[in-house]
This record gives sequence, structure tokens and C-alpha cells, in this order.
Amino acid sequence: MSAALLATLLLFTATPSPAPVLSSQLLVGKWRIESDGLYYFRADGTYSWRGADEMDSGRWRLRGGYMLDLMSEGAHGKTTHNVIVVDRVVHETLYVRTRY
Repeated sequence: MSAALLATLLLFTATPSPAPVLSSQLLVGKWRIESDGLYYFRADGTYSWRGADEMDSGRWRLRGGYMLDLMSEGAHGKTTHNVIVVDRVVHETLYVRTRY
């Protein structure tokens, strides 16, 4: 194998993959988020979440093609935002990072 080809292969494997471009239609349904329970995203923009012994629900929207903004009503009626960055999608699993 030539040195130029080997260098090109190494550069390609070292380059991080871009975040997936998602659509709202793709996200509608049931999703497992690694080590964070099950999310149910509905076409009307609502979601519900179930973890080991917790539950949450609210509204969701897709931002920038790879960020989910989950909005739920917290204490005293104040809306809280939980932004989830989707790194990759594999079958029914979203691999994510959470931002606040």
C-alpha cells in the first residue's frame, strides 16, 4: 500500500462523523436513548419519557437538524428546556449528549 493511500485512509478514519441530519417525521415514535429510558415523540409535538422510576412529558421541537429541545412545565408553572444533541442514530436508539 502506498504511503499516500495509507495517509488518506488514516485521515478519513480520524475525521469525526458529522452529526446526523434528522427530521421531525423520522423522530415520531418510540426511541431508546442510551442509559436514559424510553422517549415517545408524537407528531403533534408532544413527548413522554419513562425512566426506571421517573416520568416526564411536555413538548418537543427539532432545532438545527440534530438538536432536540424538550420543554416541560416545572415547579410554579415555569417551562424548563432540556437540549439533547443527537450524535448518531442506530436502529431505535439515539446516541446523545445533553446540554443545559
